[in-house]
Amino acid sequence: MRLEQIPLNRISLRDERFRISRFFSTGDMPRSIREFGLLSPPLVRPSGQRFVLVSGWKRVLACREIGLRRIPALITDEGDDLKAFLAVVQENLTHRTLSLSEKAEVLAKLMAFGQEKKALVREQMPALSLPATASHLKSLLALSRARADVKQFAHEKDPPVGVLESLLRFGDVDRTKILPLIRPLGQNKQREVLDDLWEIGRRDRRPVRRLLERGTIGETLRSEKLPPGQKADRVRRLLREARYPALSSRQAAFEAALRGLGWPREIAIQPSPYFDDEYVSVSFRFRNGDELRRSAKKLEQLADRPGLAGLFRE
Repeated sequence: MRLEQIPLNRISLRDERFRISRFFSTGDMPRSIREFGLLSPPLVRPSGQRFVLVSGWKRVLACREIGLRRIPALITDEGDDLKAFLAVVQENLTHRTLSLSEKAEVLAKLMAFGQEKKALVREQMPALSLPATASHLKSLLALSRARADVKQFAHEKDPPVGVLESLLRFGDVDRTKILPLIRPLGQNKQREVLDDLWEIGRRDRRPVRRLLERGTIGETLRSEKLPPGQKADRVRRLLREARYPALSSRQAAFEAALRGLGWPREIAIQPSPYFDDEYVSVSFRFRNGDELRRSAKKLEQLADRPGLAGLFRE
């Protein structure tokens, strides 16, 4: 490699063969370059009268933003795309953590440059801190082919591969409707919503977009009074009710019984999963004998109330 001053307009931004990142802002970099100069030159490769950008997209865009005409650049004559790209990946891994969408882009480009799938699983996925399995590779390659909104979601939220796999089962139109819904939720709730949408759609033979546009769910999503997080959580509960009507009815009865009993908040109570047997569990914390006796006394009083039967399966 050699360091040279080159015209900025000779660096091609149309040739994106080595590009990994698509979702970033230049932030304070233009100001920093204006004040201190370009301290870390980008890496480029000659291509006719122009240069292909191998590494340093953010730096080059920041230089364009402040109107620089010439910049220092490291020029490599490495003609093997795979070798050049492996160097780019290694450079990125040494100073930052790649997002899930960036890792998907890396794997797709490595395969396009000729690396076999077995080598990707065996060598590259562990280097990218990914589970080294063929199924994970398949999901990430699907992400690399997805539309920009899905890639941006993966970039910002960095979901587990399981959530990604659930999302990618849906078509492009349905994903456009789903993404605003699951974005405010935590990962477990995201997976729950995706699974419920998939199963309800299959059972009722309805496109997901119609399910999200109509009825109480549609009204909730269109509400201007609810913030996104509350909308998402309310729709999540509605979907659970739609998928498991009997279970939801039993859960509602259980919660109504708790309210009728005036169940103390400091004593946790948990029915069996799916209410599949007649037992419930309680737990509480105490620091001394007095606190233990108070909780035990509350439980003894609750045991004598007639509404207790409402907690149990008929």
